[in-house]
Amino acid sequence: MKKILALVLAMAMMLSGFAFAEGMNPGTYEAAATGFHGDVKLSVTVDAEKITAIEVVEHSETEGIGSVALPQLVEAVLANQTIGVDSVSGATITSNAFKAAMTDALTQAGADMDKMTAAVVAGELVEETLEADIVVIGGGAAGLTAGVKALQDGASVILLEKTGMTGGASAMAGSGTKATGSQWAKEMGSTETAEDLVAAMLANGHNKNHLPTVELFANTVGTAFDWLVAEDGAAIPYKKTGNGGSFSGEGRGAGVVKNLTAKFEAEGGKLMVSTPATELIIDNGAVVGVKAEGNGKSYTINAKAVILATGGYGANKDLVPDEYEVFVYAGHAGAEGDAIAMVEPLNADLLSMELINTQPNSMVLPSGLGQYCNPGVSKAYAAGGFMVNQDGVRFVNEKTNAWDIMQEMKKNTVQYLVMDQAAFDGFNAGMTGSNIYSMEQVEEWLKDDYAGQPVMKTAATLDELCAKLNVPADAVKAAAAKFNETAAAAGTDEFGRKIEVAQSEEGPFYALQMHIRYYASLGGLHINDSMQVLNTNQEAIPNLYAAGEVVGGLEGDVYMSATLFGWAVASGYNAGAAAAAAIAK
Repeated sequence: MKKILALVLAMAMMLSGFAFAEGMNPGTYEAAATGFHGDVKLSVTVDAEKITAIEVVEHSETEGIGSVALPQLVEAVLANQTIGVDSVSGATITSNAFKAAMTDALTQAGADMDKMTAAVVAGELVEETLEADIVVIGGGAAGLTAGVKALQDGASVILLEKTGMTGGASAMAGSGTKATGSQWAKEMGSTETAEDLVAAMLANGHNKNHLPTVELFANTVGTAFDWLVAEDGAAIPYKKTGNGGSFSGEGRGAGVVKNLTAKFEAEGGKLMVSTPATELIIDNGAVVGVKAEGNGKSYTINAKAVILATGGYGANKDLVPDEYEVFVYAGHAGAEGDAIAMVEPLNADLLSMELINTQPNSMVLPSGLGQYCNPGVSKAYAAGGFMVNQDGVRFVNEKTNAWDIMQEMKKNTVQYLVMDQAAFDGFNAGMTGSNIYSMEQVEEWLKDDYAGQPVMKTAATLDELCAKLNVPADAVKAAAAKFNETAAAAGTDEFGRKIEVAQSEEGPFYALQMHIRYYASLGGLHINDSMQVLNTNQEAIPNLYAAGEVVGGLEGDVYMSATLFGWAVASGYNAGAAAAAAIAK
């Protein structure tokens, strides 16, 4: 009997061993994959049968977007025990990096990857009907501002956000907010009037702006900003510094969005993320609600008014003119022009759809998306940096306005920012100070065997640097010599740039490939002074309002500093107030 029992136990142990061999090797495994700004590094712990823990060890993803998506992905994978969960909408690059790192870690653990990558099967959508005074579609700064203002004015509000988090393009912005005519502006000594702002915007936009929309913005942004920062208003933390023309929010755009989201929910608003609106409900030409889907449900939301705040269309290649495709996209992945499709049955009028905002002073991130370099280039140029084109010659006053720099860059096939050590240190101080990348990433990018983006090179001499860039060294050295001669005389060069700091004649030297980026769309819906969307007969569509980037015509053919975020605040405030007032009548 004892022999039989021993044999049974032995066989059980052997079967257990076979089961173990077919499962994962228990332990903790580390892996990384390239995300939006840099590597997403994970530490994944498993036992023989399941994933027991996932730790995001390191990342440099966008605050308020990728940083929010990562914990959502961790939760989803642990709950479903598969990487085949949905990506977080609006954070596709971060989601892909997370899944790639998870795949690497689980492969190291000997997991059954067919099982661990199996898609989560969604069940049949459950129908649900909701009621609200106002539905806001879009959870960026404009939509959140509209929601908070409408709530404070007595309306009930549901806010739909198609991605997994609020923010959109606003979370990627610096949050510089125009505040002409506000109490803060006056206290800081600003004398700019609404008329001054209108004139400046028309000049900046080369008179391609829609004048009534510009005037609406200029005449209301001060009041909107006063409400935004007031204790009895939205009470959003802003920095009371600068010349009074504009102010920046605490924590940049991501911080403003985070605080607006908290305020919206504190005021009693119903926030529904990962819930894209699919269509407007229309009755006899009037908008009476919204259809939406999300979280396993199909929603019919009846409402007395709808505010479109869905953002722009920079990520929609069907709406972006072909001429912009030569540039690098730098906007939000969710900027797909959702509202443009929604309003088609209403014959809505559109303005300036052929215009997309472009800007110079850009690099390409490891993700392949564009990144503004303004915090870095200003310091680099102050320390003697300059740009050369594919022929190794300078071609522009690098410190002039963005528009003129772009026009000259468009004539080139490629251009590089050339820097000595001082200029390179200044550039990196500006960029790391704005949390755009880390110096560990710079060290990786500078390696001769680094094959990705950005194109960043270093060498002991200009000859060696130019060989790496495949540009004529004689031309670059001639440009540097002439640059330094002008600096020695504290003179002005042929492009009109006053040069006060020479570039060192001693290495090391550095170069970064510079690009034109595009992101914010400048066209969109035509509105009246009450923020109502107009049809092609210039009649207001009943119960339909719009705010933010979805509105066309404000900027002309290029945006003016601090006006995009300023417009998000002003238009959101105006739309929320107008919709609530119309309902109250």
